[in-house]
Amino acid sequence: MAVDTNVRRAARARASLEYLDERGAVDEYISIADVWEATRQRVPFTEHEAELVRKGRPRGESDWRWSSADLAAAGWLRKHPDGSGRWAITESGQQALRDYPGDELHAEATRRYAAGRVELQSAITAALPNTWVSTDNAQRKLLEAARVWVEQSLQRGGSIFSPGRDIWSTENVTRLHDVWSNAEKTEGKNFIENVSLQLDGESDDVKLLMVEIVAMQILPISTAIGHAKKSEKVNALLDLMEHKVSIPALFDDAFGGGAFNPGTGMLSRVNYAVTIILNMAKAWVDFDVDVQQSTLADPLRWRDFILSVDGDEFPTQRWSLMYLVHPGFFGPVVSTDHRRRIRHAFIGEIGGSFSEDADADLQRITIALQQKNGKPVDFYKSPFRETWQDAPRDVAEPFASEEATAPRTDVEDDPRGFRPEGIDTAALSDELKLDEQWIARVIDALHRRGQIILYGPPGTGKTHVAKALTKALTGKTEAARRIQFHPSYTYEDFFAGYRPREKNGQLVFELTKGPLSRIADDARRDPDITHVLMIDEINRANLSKVFGELYYLLEYRDEPIDLLYAGSGTDGGDTFSLPPNVVIIGTMNTADRSIALLDSAMRRRFSFFELHPDVPPVAGILDRWTTAHPQPIDVSALFAELNSRIRDREDRIGPSHLLRREALSETVLEAIWAENLMPLLEERHLGSGVDVHTTFALSVLLEKIVKPSPAEVGEQADTDDVPET
Repeated sequence: MAVDTNVRRAARARASLEYLDERGAVDEYISIADVWEATRQRVPFTEHEAELVRKGRPRGESDWRWSSADLAAAGWLRKHPDGSGRWAITESGQQALRDYPGDELHAEATRRYAAGRVELQSAITAALPNTWVSTDNAQRKLLEAARVWVEQSLQRGGSIFSPGRDIWSTENVTRLHDVWSNAEKTEGKNFIENVSLQLDGESDDVKLLMVEIVAMQILPISTAIGHAKKSEKVNALLDLMEHKVSIPALFDDAFGGGAFNPGTGMLSRVNYAVTIILNMAKAWVDFDVDVQQSTLADPLRWRDFILSVDGDEFPTQRWSLMYLVHPGFFGPVVSTDHRRRIRHAFIGEIGGSFSEDADADLQRITIALQQKNGKPVDFYKSPFRETWQDAPRDVAEPFASEEATAPRTDVEDDPRGFRPEGIDTAALSDELKLDEQWIARVIDALHRRGQIILYGPPGTGKTHVAKALTKALTGKTEAARRIQFHPSYTYEDFFAGYRPREKNGQLVFELTKGPLSRIADDARRDPDITHVLMIDEINRANLSKVFGELYYLLEYRDEPIDLLYAGSGTDGGDTFSLPPNVVIIGTMNTADRSIALLDSAMRRRFSFFELHPDVPPVAGILDRWTTAHPQPIDVSALFAELNSRIRDREDRIGPSHLLRREALSETVLEAIWAENLMPLLEERHLGSGVDVHTTFALSVLLEKIVKPSPAEVGEQADTDDVPET
């Protein structure tokens, strides 16, 4: 009997839009899981469609997900830009359901998708010899939003969030500029809180102008801040208005992408960035129309204008403003150092001679490479990245360092997803019974380095501390992964490798991602949240073999590296970079392997923190614990006596076995000794000649700690000899 190999794509496309139309209003998002469940029930699988294919999904579902791109390209389906897997129908999608009956709906969507791709490719091909071309859809979305800003705000003085309102008028810009310039920033308050105080009592137009300035400041930033944080910040400012407006769909979509990762400056120094944009706006509205037109029309005049604006030197923010207005000339490279090195590395593409204008050279270089390769150029991907990274760094810069000398009083979003001062170290100290300053040092190292190792002998609470740190750093359970290394653990287990699976009765090998690759994907989709990879027993594997070329990324997070397996990198490419909001917490049992035996590459890239019963913060923990949880037996003295009999420092026992809330009676202690401690002591003293059961027996230790000292015995004897009077 022949198998029906048809895929019911058209029927599912219609069923999906019909369900969205029935369930929600225009642009009301619904979970993709709900959409799929309803679609699957309305259009059941054929036998062919029920077969499992990629990622264990049925062929029919996989095809449905891919074909949704046709509906989105036609403008009928909107996917939430934060990547959370929610869909909504648009007004044109509702109209399409009425205009195109049956399978005609999908046929028209496919036709529009194909026509759009041909039109886009034609436009790109035509632009390659003339301008710096955007490399991906995310850039094109933000540049469309930027074009609206230029046309509506800079040219006409209108609003980009509320069409028809003259938000960028001389009156509003001057008023906001005066308020911002004269207001004092309140210590201890963040940017939003300060703006709320500064704009209290101001008109909605002035408040909306501040919203749009901040929106344009964060719009082109990628990786370091995602859709959720961008929307959250803009909505927090919109909430200051008496009559709030919403974020337009164009900007909501654009917030889901970006063009460059500027480092920490544009996020942590938002006050300085806003000052530059406000100073630019004030100077702009003071120009007459002729000067505005000539400045806006010429990239070099626009550059000279932006460089002349008062404020901190802040090169990334100034390059960002240049890029937003003239992307075809300046391109999405906002680091002064990177622009200089790219120019030096590729000057041969335009004859090897530098002109007097570095930016003009860089655009000519880009156009030459575009024509040579027949497509847009991304200087942050192979093979271009490797070429310019080795270019000289000793050419004079037109700007001062990115790290301005002015104090940073307005630290906002952080690429790590957390700020050390935002972690409640006092609560952690109380929970773990560890010194608060030590905890603060650990968190600071995680923020600085991105990875730490907690090391020490068994029972010192390494895993417990790692779990508590993880919970404090990330508010999302799904943003944490825990794995354990072992002697047979490999690079393929950790990052990516080929795994066997059955497909249509045949054994095939498919490239499968490991935990590091998966958590990096999650972190890129959710860049505002810290993602924690916990690695237990990190020293039990061959670390050089497990990490391979990934060692480099622990030190240089922003620089992509070529990978062992083609297609295993970011978005299916051949290169991979580790997002800054992925932090790694490893635990290391020194009874298995000394820290001195780790290779220098490992020790150089991790910060190490010892947890040992003899030294703080573990030393004295039982005293602190029993103060909060009194015990019938002096377990602190018992623990000290036990470790005093163990010669090798790394064989000593951690106190975690005794940190129990219930009463530690002698019966309970006997169980702990028999089940946990004696097997461990026997293993560590095998062949040493030590009689473990005599030396470390609980009865022997208890007798030692409760037996009165000779001085006490003598004092008691003297008292007994004194005659009664």
